[in-house]
Amino acid sequence: MNVNEYPQILFTVQSIFCELRDEVDFEIICIDNWCAEVESQQRKEDKGGAKISGLAEGNHRPWLKYLKYDKKLSHWQAKNFGVENSTGEFLWFCDAHCIVSPGSLKSMFRYYKEHHEEMNGSIHLPLSYMGERPGLELIYKLVLEEEHGVYHYSFTGYNKNVPPGNNGTPFRMPCMSTCGMMITRKLYDLLGGWPKELGIYGGGEHFINFTLAVLGKTVNIFPTLPLFHYAESRGYHWNYNDYHRNRCIATFIFGGDELARLYMKFVKGRPLVLDGIYFDVIRKEREHRDLIVSRQVMTIQEWAEQWKHS
Repeated sequence: MNVNEYPQILFTVQSIFCELRDEVDFEIICIDNWCAEVESQQRKEDKGGAKISGLAEGNHRPWLKYLKYDKKLSHWQAKNFGVENSTGEFLWFCDAHCIVSPGSLKSMFRYYKEHHEEMNGSIHLPLSYMGERPGLELIYKLVLEEEHGVYHYSFTGYNKNVPPGNNGTPFRMPCMSTCGMMITRKLYDLLGGWPKELGIYGGGEHFINFTLAVLGKTVNIFPTLPLFHYAESRGYHWNYNDYHRNRCIATFIFGGDELARLYMKFVKGRPLVLDGIYFDVIRKEREHRDLIVSRQVMTIQEWAEQWKHS
């Protein structure tokens, strides 16, 4: 996904291409998410969309596809749009300011292609933020405040030898970033894609991680060199209510009405505004919630109990 990601997006595309060329049958889909919402923030459009569009023209780079998603500003809807216009059995998600460590993505794909059925879930690269020393790569840890309806995550240190005796094979974690995530198309379809109401301000990772949980699926870290992030400011205007609306959407879909209501109860703000957010969410995302209910094998509370004692 690209909104004011130039020139980083060019390095992202190049690193993925160099990693996979002559080794894997692949396509790179770049989503230009410049839209009216961005323009209304009085931001100037950069060269990213035009550059990628130009590179994708003709037959010189058949592996590169440029798409424009301008209905709303949203990482998650842009990713849904990309999946709808892709053809592969395996889907990998990456933001437009990331560099792939040599050998990491290729190795992860080969492992996942062979073992995804027995893994029964997603697989993820560890992360690094460019300036960190080797050995300080990051993964997620679970953050629970169940009395407040909070199912969340935070960064924690990563050691590729953890757990002891791992011997270089993937290991399970309760949650992980969706940047650097690989899943099968079958698993994406089981999730129903990202919720249609999600905007830009969070919530997408809560949805993926904790909906996978209630579906009885796993989240796995591939112990390898990290996916490097380097993000300059893109000028997004933080919106407190939008962030909690997205969190409410995710919570409703994986946990239901009561859990979403509990979550919103402890959000700071005007009660009438927060009630409006809650009722709007359960009205617009009811169909997605019903889909997950029809497929889930445990409640989010039952899943959390397993991780408390692991």
